[in-house]
Amino acid sequence: MLSLIVAHDKNFAIGYQGWMPWRLKEDLQQFKAKTEGHTVVMGLNTFKTLKKALPDRHTVIVAYPDQVTEIDGDVSFCHDFKKFLEENVDTEEEIFICGGASIYDQALPYCKKLYISLVDGDWPADTWLKKYDVNDFDIISVNPYTGFKVIEYLKKD
Repeated sequence: MLSLIVAHDKNFAIGYQGWMPWRLKEDLQQFKAKTEGHTVVMGLNTFKTLKKALPDRHTVIVAYPDQVTEIDGDVSFCHDFKKFLEENVDTEEEIFICGGASIYDQALPYCKKLYISLVDGDWPADTWLKKYDVNDFDIISVNPYTGFKVIEYLKKD
């Protein structure tokens, strides 16, 4: 199953100058707790902001073949993202789509679950998530934290 995991504000802002506009330690902790032991998928630019592979996760980096370089850690490269999505849409393993904006936009139609950290406020941004229709999903849970809440959605059949 493909799951999208993202933090955004009320205007769907997800990034500012190469990183998230907010600093929410608890959001990073819940991201780690959900994704550990799983495969995470991200674009090359998003991966570069991390500076290294995330521990205890297999990282799939979406990149063109000429962008592939040697990277330490449990990392593989994907050169045909649409094919990857189609091949993994019904897998039993939960695979987390972790950004950036273009990767989210391409993956959203294939995702059965959304883990949305809805950040309080309106933040300066230069990168936004494409708006998704919450009517396409059922709410599974809402967990409040200081400065944000995590809403888990399941796609309607």
